[in-house]
Amino acid sequence: MEYIQKPVERDIYPYEYESASNSYLMCVVSVIAGLPLPIINVIASVGYYMAQRKSSYFVRWHCIQAILAQAIMVPFNSVAFGWTLGIIISDRQPTLFYGIYLFIIILLNIVEFVTVIITAIRVRNGHNMRWAVIADLTDSLCSKEERDPYRI
Repeated sequence: MEYIQKPVERDIYPYEYESASNSYLMCVVSVIAGLPLPIINVIASVGYYMAQRKSSYFVRWHCIQAILAQAIMVPFNSVAFGWTLGIIISDRQPTLFYGIYLFIIILLNIVEFVTVIITAIRVRNGHNMRWAVIADLTDSLCSKEERDPYRI
């Protein structure tokens, strides 16, 4: 009787959970500096990814998912920022459409902020969190090749 063993995937070490979780926390921390300029959040996330690009697939995958989560919000936040700046500079009165748009953008940012914190906590505890829209794109962008130079 033959026994065929399935290939075992490489174990994910505890420090990798922490590194992957930190990619989401980078988004949260960069909100403090990047609140006026939405692109700063994406730049901070890309910087963290560049520092982690030799890490395991798990860490790189979560870094890319965090970047995409920030990148999706940039156009919406940029329009709100530009519209607000235009109202301030030209001394126009805000319209009802501006108020509705700003309310929706603030609501989306709060939902994204809470979701990022929950994802960071779950990833740090060892759960692989896949965001519904972003996960498939992340799969196609992240290379599965092992880049860890210290792997035995």
